Amino acid sequence: MPQESFLARRSFGVSNWLLIAVATCFLLGFIPRGVKQSIKTNSNNAADWLPASYSESQDLLWFRDHFISAQFVLASWDGCTLGDTDKLRLLATKLRAAEVEGKPLFSKVITGPEMIETLTQEPARLPTRTAIKRLEGALIGPPKLGADGESLGADSRTTCLIAYLSSYSQESNLNMRTAVTAVQSIAADECGVKSEQLHLGGPPVDNITIDIEGEKTLRRLAILSGVVGLSLAFWFFRSVATTLAVFAVAGISAGASLAGVYYYSVVWESWLMQMDRPRIGTVDAILLSMPAVVYVLGLAGAIHLVNYYRDERDEHGIAGAVERAVRIGWGPCALAALTTAVGLGSLAGSDIVPIMKFGGFTALGVMVTVAILFTVLPVFLHVAPPKLRGDDHPDSSGHSGVLPPWAHRYVAFVTTRHGLVTAGCFGAMALLALGLPQIKTSVQLLKLLDPDVDLIHDYAWLEEHLGNLVPMEVVVALTPDQLKQADEDAVGPDGQYRMSMYERMHMAQRLERRVESLDEVSRALSAASFGPEEEGGNGIFNSRAISTTSRILEANRGQLVEYMREEITPEGEQPRELWRVSARVAALKDIDYGQFVNDLRDAVEPVLTTYTLRSQLVKQLHDEGAGLRGAKVCIVYQGEGEQPLDPSEPAGMFISVLDETGPGIRQLRMKVSPLSLNQLAGVDEQTRAASLKALAAQDAVVAPTAQAAAELAKLAPNLKVIAPLTGEEPGVPHPSVAFDRHSSLHAVYTGIVPLVYKTQRELLASLRESIGWATLLIAGVMMLLFRNIAGGVISMIPNVFPIIIVFGAIGWIGIKVDIGIMMTASVALGVAVDDTIHFLTWFRRHIREGHDRQTATRLAYERCAVAMVQTTLIAGLGLAVFATSTFTPTQQFGTLMITILGAALVGDLLMLPAILCGPLGWCFAPKALAVPDPDAPFVPAARPEHAAAVSEQGAARSTASPSTASPTTAAESPATSDTPADTPDGSQLAPSNAALRSKLQSLRRRETPR
Repeated sequence: MPQESFLARRSFGVSNWLLIAVATCFLLGFIPRGVKQSIKTNSNNAADWLPASYSESQDLLWFRDHFISAQFVLASWDGCTLGDTDKLRLLATKLRAAEVEGKPLFSKVITGPEMIETLTQEPARLPTRTAIKRLEGALIGPPKLGADGESLGADSRTTCLIAYLSSYSQESNLNMRTAVTAVQSIAADECGVKSEQLHLGGPPVDNITIDIEGEKTLRRLAILSGVVGLSLAFWFFRSVATTLAVFAVAGISAGASLAGVYYYSVVWESWLMQMDRPRIGTVDAILLSMPAVVYVLGLAGAIHLVNYYRDERDEHGIAGAVERAVRIGWGPCALAALTTAVGLGSLAGSDIVPIMKFGGFTALGVMVTVAILFTVLPVFLHVAPPKLRGDDHPDSSGHSGVLPPWAHRYVAFVTTRHGLVTAGCFGAMALLALGLPQIKTSVQLLKLLDPDVDLIHDYAWLEEHLGNLVPMEVVVALTPDQLKQADEDAVGPDGQYRMSMYERMHMAQRLERRVESLDEVSRALSAASFGPEEEGGNGIFNSRAISTTSRILEANRGQLVEYMREEITPEGEQPRELWRVSARVAALKDIDYGQFVNDLRDAVEPVLTTYTLRSQLVKQLHDEGAGLRGAKVCIVYQGEGEQPLDPSEPAGMFISVLDETGPGIRQLRMKVSPLSLNQLAGVDEQTRAASLKALAAQDAVVAPTAQAAAELAKLAPNLKVIAPLTGEEPGVPHPSVAFDRHSSLHAVYTGIVPLVYKTQRELLASLRESIGWATLLIAGVMMLLFRNIAGGVISMIPNVFPIIIVFGAIGWIGIKVDIGIMMTASVALGVAVDDTIHFLTWFRRHIREGHDRQTATRLAYERCAVAMVQTTLIAGLGLAVFATSTFTPTQQFGTLMITILGAALVGDLLMLPAILCGPLGWCFAPKALAVPDPDAPFVPAARPEHAAAVSEQGAARSTASPSTASPTTAAESPATSDTPADTPDGSQLAPSNAALRSKLQSLRRRETPR
């Protein structure tokens, strides 16, 4: 009596397949809740892209602890002008009262008209026209022009409302979405603003829009992708049961991977780590692509296993076919999953948090897919075995992977012309590899959205009618010893110069103007923007005016808290005074953020250096007993002596700052004389010696730049010079400048722009490192698999083929790599490795049977090619629908995946076979012949019994159990076994004749009517 298969046997009185099904269904019951909860955590905040340990992240968190303006919603609409403010005032009133469960949604709401009123009152007392001018580019737009090109006046200027999110609204992404939705609904339902005319902007609006577009894509396109995949699968399999089984595995795997994010946050972050809120266990726009990746890889494994099952049924009958297919397929499928997980896991080492999460969770999802594949699919195939085409022709020979005639001709060309094919593939790789060094990265939040999304149109409208919206912050920190109180002298007992409130305000104004001079900045705001005007042209020399203005500003510090405040410090430490300059950069222009940050430093640092040098000058004069009054000071600079000093250049700026010192240098009768080093270098020796002697007689010599100091040191090495200290100038990057309390005056550069710039640099580094590590780790796995170092290295050539081809082309074309493109590299490596392992597994098995390399390659084609093509077409065309997404990373993912899958198929079905048949193939089969030996004697063998003659109805009458009737069951998985396969009669062929037998079998299969 034939032995029952494993799934048909009974344990505890219940069939094994039912036990597996019940256990699997129990575990699968956790997936829907996990998926739902994971999607709820969807959040896309650029501030979360880098680890908290990075100085850029620390500085941004420090900034947000002190200033509330980091998270704001800006709202305006067609017709929202200074001449029509009723709706704007009504909206502001209602937003101030907006609450959820007694908690306010907004901490502060301001409007353009209200700020104009504020500036016309104490302490600024500005004329209305001046107030409007100061707010232009931030809260007020430019005046509209009439048909004749003339201005339509102040009433035509567009204005807006800015609502700052409360701490409650910033607690979670759901609360933030509630706040943004409140602005939209209140404006439309209670203020009479039409939805199509309302324009919103600001970081929370960006995040929420990206969340919505990502979720919309996941819902809509996932369904469409499934329909396309199901249609193609049914076309290939011609079996509803098989199609549903394959897609059940892929779908469950995708759902399990997404649910795993939620359960990771619950078990690891909440229960074990006792974290207040999850940091890693949340979904973002990039991680929403993970289910699609796991879906593709689960689909690939399922298709391979189904083809193994069909082969076993064709060759040995339905009895035990599932178990035999599992026995054959578990090795290559598990190894393919392992190597794919290694490749994806290399992304987990990235410092960019979304990529790190994508790599780690996707790698775990791939490994979970193996368990689902070998539990769900075997039960499906056992309970509802599909009707195969071969069942209608029990005498047909061969397995389901038999190739059509044209494919045989293709295989013959590749295997016989392997040298030409290999050279062509290597040539293409070498040519396109030249494009890899040309790859450039780009990371901009709004670039994640399609140009046709409403938010992009809103930003275009807002930037045209108001000004730029992306914030870039500069915060200057002054230590307490630099601050002058009303009743104190300017110079302290230790010689430290102390600035009055007026001088500090003037420093902020100078910084504001320097920042505004940059082309990328439309407007910069500081405390000086809300302060009084200078009293007359010579107001800076009027000590009484300075003292009065300082007292007014001190009395009204509370009104300037958003741009000037004391630092929050630990108990026992004296707080620094923080002066903020907030610039606005274009959101839609293609700005080089790296260059912009450098330009911003170049604009700010000379100002800080000037004030530091002024303090050094005052202290030196104090220590030497010279004092300020009547002191002789020479300022050396690089430039032509005949030209007047530019106040925006270091030397001219230094003289200007000296004019602000105390009641003014001129009134102190300090003798300040500039000296051009260029002019000094051009005179004769006698004149130069006289000039240097006069220079030495000065009370102090100041070189405003390090270059001027170095040039002067060449002319007068022993001269004492006040100059910037190399490596200690204000603004030189520290581990975290926000927390550096050693410098008396320095700037903190923060906001989204530095964060994005750092992310751009890390993205390229992560791309290189992840591909490098993935290649090395997978190569190591392949070496262990083949027990051959050379074989492991050579097997990686077709695996890196799609990466070099696709990313080399991206470099040549000039497409900028962003987060969406970057993550496809490891996916490409994983997909390529999957097919490579299956192909090499069967190649090595046929080599062990005694075939030469050329014949083994052809037989491996017959076993794997159909499944590989099916996987590529079903997964590739299924994912291609994502190319229509309005969410750019998903759009790029869909486009690149079909491209990469196609390139991987070329690598595995063109380059790999050519390598195996060529000289490099020796590494995989050192003892096998390259081609059949025509002179070898023929050893006859009995024709194999064909178990396919046993129909499904007569399977029970088989005279041999599955364990003895099937040649495949006598061996382990082909990925791990070294035992040669016997012929059905128990005899073994001589290695020299195995190829001839396989040729005859191949001809017989092609001649058998289907």
